[in-house]
Amino acid sequence: MLRFKVHQFQLGGKYYLLLPKLNSLQIETLARRFSEIGTVRRGATLALSLRDGTIRVSDEGLCWSSIDPSDVVLPAIPALLSCPREEVSIETIKSKYFRTSRSKEGATFHFLPRLEYASRWQELRASDGCALAPDEHALVSFVLARYKGNCEMITDFYIDRSAGLVLGRKRYFNSRLDPDEAASTLRVVGERGRRNSYIPKDGKIGPSPSSTRNEKDWVDLFAELGEWCPFRPV
Repeated sequence: MLRFKVHQFQLGGKYYLLLPKLNSLQIETLARRFSEIGTVRRGATLALSLRDGTIRVSDEGLCWSSIDPSDVVLPAIPALLSCPREEVSIETIKSKYFRTSRSKEGATFHFLPRLEYASRWQELRASDGCALAPDEHALVSFVLARYKGNCEMITDFYIDRSAGLVLGRKRYFNSRLDPDEAASTLRVVGERGRRNSYIPKDGKIGPSPSSTRNEKDWVDLFAELGEWCPFRPV
């Protein structure tokens, strides 16, 4: 069972906090706290307007701001973690983490990480950082366990036929790894191994003719995500 731990980053002049996925009750809890501090706006994100800037929180589990949000958001974490889990369909939970597309070659997973994506992915690699949250790490590892054939990953180590990639002052490689090696080297926030792999910049892994996990496997996985995933499949 994964326990929540705070992880904060500064990328491109902004502050980022990794938060749990947020259910409707948690959003309401955070909105009430914000309303005691400043002006709150509701939309695609929850926004708190302060004199020095705006703090935004998405239900995907990400907080970002041009000002340090720690003093405002972190005191609310115990209340968020004490909220009961929300019952939703298993497909709804899946959609918070990935999409899939299919072709004759098999299934491609399009992962939806909080920070490990697009330009922020590139900034993290250039600074030798990692923001793959524990629940995201568990889910990618879960998918890799059923992957057939080698998969495209970014690595900080060379293997046969790797192609070099320089980001900032850091050197990486486009590598094809067998699933076991990809899973065992997949880096998670707050840790760094001797050899590290990362999901690609676009979040895609595949296609692979991997077999689909049965529903019980998915239910067991989401239960193990603990405080990072406040949803229960029904």
